[in-house]
Amino acid sequence: MAFYGDKDNVKQTTGERAKKYDREWKPGQNPSYPGVYKCQTCGYEDVINRECTSLPPCSNCDSEHIKWKLLVRAADK
Repeated sequence: MAFYGDKDNVKQTTGERAKKYDREWKPGQNPSYPGVYKCQTCGYEDVINRECTSLPPCSNCDSEHIKWKLLVRAADK
């Protein structure tokens, strides 16, 4: 679960734009967005920065069948 302290710098995404949060990513794939990704197997969250060229395996559960989902997208104003 993501928490924040400054509601003026966090926005909810709705409609068509929210579909990016439904996509599941496998380790080794190049993510489209930097941000916080959540392992769909164990719930572990990891930060993926702009320089990331491939999603890592989950360091918490080490499952062979994990998928990541974007939880919070990082964006410049």
